[in-house]
This record gives sequence, structure tokens and C-alpha cells, in this order.
Amino acid sequence: MRHWLEKPVDEGRAMRGQAICQVGRVETVAHLTYHVNSQSGNGIYTVEKRHGVWECSCPDHIYRKTKCKHIWAVEFSLALRNEVQKQVVIKPLDHTICLFCGSQTVVKHGLRRNKNGAIQRFTCKACGKRFVRNLGFERLKATPQVVTSALQLYFTGESLRNVQRLLNLQGVNVTHQTVYNWIKRYVALMQKYLDKITPQVSPVWRADELYIKVKGNMKYLFAMMDDETRFWIAQEVADSKYTHDARHLFQLARAVAGKRPKLLITDGLPAYHQAYMKEY
Repeated sequence: MRHWLEKPVDEGRAMRGQAICQVGRVETVAHLTYHVNSQSGNGIYTVEKRHGVWECSCPDHIYRKTKCKHIWAVEFSLALRNEVQKQVVIKPLDHTICLFCGSQTVVKHGLRRNKNGAIQRFTCKACGKRFVRNLGFERLKATPQVVTSALQLYFTGESLRNVQRLLNLQGVNVTHQTVYNWIKRYVALMQKYLDKITPQVSPVWRADELYIKVKGNMKYLFAMMDDETRFWIAQEVADSKYTHDARHLFQLARAVAGKRPKLLITDGLPAYHQAYMKEY
């Protein structure tokens, strides 16, 4: 049985806050103080916790005394960071195990040299095969420790220029553009792994749109999100809100989740109803 519900205002603020968090518009200023870019990209609001209560400098919070989308964005960002710290464990590479047979009878077998330096080569005594460990940091002048430190700083809320300054204080001279290039490179690598994963989402999804600036032009970001886990299922950018065909968004969401929702919650935009009836 298909259901169609209209969401309350607070749910709209929550989803817009999720969208702001997803596009990386939450920046750490100090302890429990954050800068959040406006949807249009023309303003910055300050969100900080005072006496255990979140406060925001935006008009929505000041005059309506409500939990605005900027506070939602900060809470989503903090929840994401805590979840990553609890669940993500990066295990060090074990050079004593063969890549092919899993044997521990592995010995070093010289260096393979190229224009980017020398890479240690290994030989397995059990299967006789040679191999090298592809660390993913080839052709970079910076060390893996510097690159991973930069990524960690950026994804915990620091801006590109703040990451650059922190690295410079440690004696590493890089530009903010270099940091941005590292982020693009390794986010693309992670995307290849994420594309192979089928997320475990609930049967209740939310669809909403966000007005954002893309390369200097105002666009509508249409998004689909799991109601229970807040997992960002699918998204697409459109020039118009009321004439946009949302069927492609629904097709992407079904391809990612491997199923369709039993309940869809929206703001009542006709495009969602039409796409739901045609696709689901």
C-alpha cells in the first residue's frame, strides 16, 4: 500500500540542515562554535552552544525562537564525526602477509625504482610471487602522514585555508589548492568503494529540495534521504523547482537502495507525487 504524507515545518528544517551538512558548509571556529554558510552562499551564520543550548545568529532562530536549519546542520555534522570516530578503524598494512596466498613467509626482495622514488618489493616463499603494496600515495611529494592529516582536519570541519595554515605550522609548505586536490583525489577513490555497497535503509524515505549556489549560479538540489538513519540516498541538481521531472531522482534512489520506500514524506511538491506514482 502506498502512502503520501506532508511533512511538518521542523522536518523541513531538519532535512535542509542535512543538505547543508552534506555539501560541507559547517566550519569549526572554536570549541562549540561553528560557522554555517547560508543556502545562497552569500552569508555566514554563527552557531554556538551557550549554557547547554544551541543558538544561531540567523533571523529564523532569533525571531521565531526555533531550531533552525543551521543548528540542525551543526548537529548532523557533530553526529557524523562521532560516528566516524566510533566505527571507522583504519588498520595498518601488514607487509608480512602475501597478497595472493595469505602466507606469512614473506621477505623483502629489493626496491623498484621510478621517477617518483623507490618502492619496496616483496616475495612470498610459499607461492613464489612478487608484489608491492599500492598505498595510494604514489606521485605525491607529501608523505602519507601529511596527506591523511590534511584529510582528517578537513573532514572534522576545518576550512581549506585553516588546513593549509596548520600544516605550515608543522613545517609542511603546501597551498590550499593542493589540499583541495588531495580531497578530490581520495574522495573519488572512496566513491568507487561506496558505489559497490548497498545501504541498509528503512522503508520510510524523505524527499526535499534545497536552493544552493553552484559555480556562481543558483540551482535546486533535489535529494532523497532515509528517515531513520538520515542516510543520503540520492541527489540531483535542477535549474527549476516546479517544472523539474523528479523521476530520475527516484530511479537513482531505487538503484542505490535496491528497493523502493513504503512511505515517502515530502513538502507536497507535485513533482514528487508524479514521480512516485510513475516509478514506485
